[in-house]
Amino acid sequence: MILAFLKIYINRIMSTNNEEIVNCHTHIFTIDYVPDKFGKSILPWPFYKIFSIKLIKWYYTNFTTIGSKQFQKFIYKKNKIRFKIESLLKYTYILWIIYGIITFFVNWFLKIMLNFLRLDILLSKETKELINRYKTLARYSIHYKSQFSIYQFLKKNYPEKTKFVVLSMDMEYMEAGKPLAPYMQQIDELVAIKKRNKETIFPFIFVDPRRIAETEKLEGDNNYFNKVTSLLKANLINGIKIYPALGYYPFDKDIIKIYEFAQQYEIPITAHCARSTVFYRGKKKEEWMKHPILQYNKKEGKYEFINLPQVKNYDFTTNFTHPLNYHCLLNKKLLSEFMGVETDLSKLKICLAHFGGEDEWLKYKMDAFNNYNNNISTLSKNEYQLKQKNTLNFNNKKTIWWNSSWLSIIYDLLIEYENVYADISFILSYEELFPTLKYILQDEKVRYKILFGTDYYLVSQKNLDKDLYQKLRSYLGEEIFTLIAYTNANRFLQTRL
Repeated sequence: MILAFLKIYINRIMSTNNEEIVNCHTHIFTIDYVPDKFGKSILPWPFYKIFSIKLIKWYYTNFTTIGSKQFQKFIYKKNKIRFKIESLLKYTYILWIIYGIITFFVNWFLKIMLNFLRLDILLSKETKELINRYKTLARYSIHYKSQFSIYQFLKKNYPEKTKFVVLSMDMEYMEAGKPLAPYMQQIDELVAIKKRNKETIFPFIFVDPRRIAETEKLEGDNNYFNKVTSLLKANLINGIKIYPALGYYPFDKDIIKIYEFAQQYEIPITAHCARSTVFYRGKKKEEWMKHPILQYNKKEGKYEFINLPQVKNYDFTTNFTHPLNYHCLLNKKLLSEFMGVETDLSKLKICLAHFGGEDEWLKYKMDAFNNYNNNISTLSKNEYQLKQKNTLNFNNKKTIWWNSSWLSIIYDLLIEYENVYADISFILSYEELFPTLKYILQDEKVRYKILFGTDYYLVSQKNLDKDLYQKLRSYLGEEIFTLIAYTNANRFLQTRL
């Protein structure tokens, strides 16, 4: 009898925990916080100036049913007139048949012409992604208008007790023009939402080393370092977000002071680690032609820094995002040599968001020829470190940099460093990756370091959060889903503040 009651009690606790899940990767910023010339370096001149954020917002605000009540009324009246005409024609069989034939051929002709004139076959992958990003930003932020409204809609997709990590975005330094609203306003709004929803929202403040350097001589909260640390200490902000693709390495010297504070108090950091349409739009700098830390043996013990010859923004900004940069950040020897003074950030708590991205997962799955793309295994940690030639201790870093899947590198980072995590945001929209994910989650070396996240609302260009969450939960089963969405997530969010 006692055992039966105990079993019921444990099941009740587990059931409660399953509902108290955490989505570790969401966004609620509106289109007003996106730089006006967001299409720069993707669209050619002058199109990136013409198709600006202001134009997109104006169009959606005035000529869609999402943004304009007047347009809704226009569509309603148009449909009403069409319905009346069709109702009248039904009284005359001949006219109704003629109308049906004309309508059929007009629709058929339009479909043929639209397929024949399909512009998307002329568009690059980056341009298609940009268009989808424009649509998603407009659809959500214009329809719901404010961060709080978007957050309210987000909550409707999940059980009542769900918690959300909300990642802010500071895009003012990406050389794509100014946003319609300043970044600090975004933070003020997030703090206001946090005060009203202390138990369910966990905002992460964006840290860009250029903002830190720009304000380092200012006093009080005008100094961004002071602003960040004071909000964290007051529990109005719960973590830090970085996005190196915007034009800096994650080990930038101007950000180290923030890292030291974060490591001291075990503050969680989420770092974007996948290719995306959000990247630096300015010109490539001379110092970006070679990696500042990683070297390779060019010939007979002569070491040189890895060359980074890419020219297009989309290509060269992946150098900032590359997961090997986090080995440079977390490895005491490499970081100290770069800093010129002993610096140890090996205990930094950091989540590599998107786990490298779906393209790198597919690369891992399809590459059976390279040892460093076959490293995921069920070996114990000790056996793995003794027998497996992983991507971090592989002698030729140049080979790893250019040929290894980011998934395999992140996998080794999870094993090597105590406080490195990875979330599955956005990649969970690709169901063909579910078996690989489940296989990794059987691995005792890393299964406690993987977090549930979706990348709401940006992932909605693939599918709605509710559907993504339910499909993944059903596929993984309750035990594994509870691990990544409750146990691991809550450990990641714990701090010493």
